[in-house]
Amino acid sequence: MTLRIDLTDRHAQHADTVKDYAREKVEKLTRFFDQVQHIEIVLDKEHDDHSVEVIVSANNHMHFVGHATNPSVMACIDRVVDKLERQVLKAKERLRDHHRGEGPRATT
Repeated sequence: MTLRIDLTDRHAQHADTVKDYAREKVEKLTRFFDQVQHIEIVLDKEHDDHSVEVIVSANNHMHFVGHATNPSVMACIDRVVDKLERQVLKAKERLRDHHRGEGPRATT
């Protein structure tokens, strides 16, 4: 299964180095959760602030969304990826713990 990454620029054209940096950072999410199928990155600029929104879609209709605003677009990307890493790890932990049940309890 291949990972699809879509990148959208809104209200400004970002440099190719910024786009490559964003793609490189979000690809790391697959190391934490191998069921990721699609990642959508939205780079936006309003006034002097940049905002980045990343939507991650995985198997079983799981979606993770991260959003950050900062004057630096690189800082936004880093912040969003950190937020998504936490969300993905928490979801993975929930999946793992959900299927583990405690054994039969001993009654005395």
